[in-house]
Amino acid sequence: MSLPKLNTPVYEAILPSTEKVIKFRPFLVKEEKVLLTAMEDGSQSALMNAIKTIIKNCIQGKINVDRLPLFDIEFLFLKLRSKSVGETTEIGLTCSCKEVNHVTINMDEINVTKPEGHSKKIMISDEIGVMMSYPVIKTVGITEADGMEIVKDCIEMIFTEEETHERDSFKSKELDEFIESMDTKQFGKIKEFFDTMPKLQHTINYKCVKCGEDKEVILQGLDSFFG
Repeated sequence: MSLPKLNTPVYEAILPSTEKVIKFRPFLVKEEKVLLTAMEDGSQSALMNAIKTIIKNCIQGKINVDRLPLFDIEFLFLKLRSKSVGETTEIGLTCSCKEVNHVTINMDEINVTKPEGHSKKIMISDEIGVMMSYPVIKTVGITEADGMEIVKDCIEMIFTEEETHERDSFKSKELDEFIESMDTKQFGKIKEFFDTMPKLQHTINYKCVKCGEDKEVILQGLDSFFG
């Protein structure tokens, strides 16, 4: 006689980048082992690979995790963690008086914020524009000095009124020349795209237990919610 099979609940979430409903199950003991191994390793690459594996295992339906924007990855892992371990987590926030305040966060209240007016379409000049994509998981760990590689990876299309150039239609060297031909103001528009792109973000208000000062802290990025 075979052993009984455990029923695993299925949850829904709205993917921030597409606003489509996705279904997922909590991560199980086998996924928790993957995460613990990565945490013992201590490297950022090991942790992100573990998160990628867990998302692949737990999301129902076809989804290309390698091409998901980083804010989708962070959002999905937060939802998985919430339904797998618990909806709340406690973090330590240091006040200006040096006191560490322990604050409980409900992870189901954390969402990706999308700044008003942000667009993936950028007009570099009156005649030439680009369509951008968002950084993906492979960009994690790229230093600021190599940040140009992220810019290149995120340019999906270059267009004019007469024609469009899809990413696979031009060579890396041609893209280098295109970017290097921009003036400071034009490249500033590319930088603004990254500065204003959607982020996993949450505002916390608390009163310091020592000095009594009312504090407001904006947490941003996955690491902030497990401090």
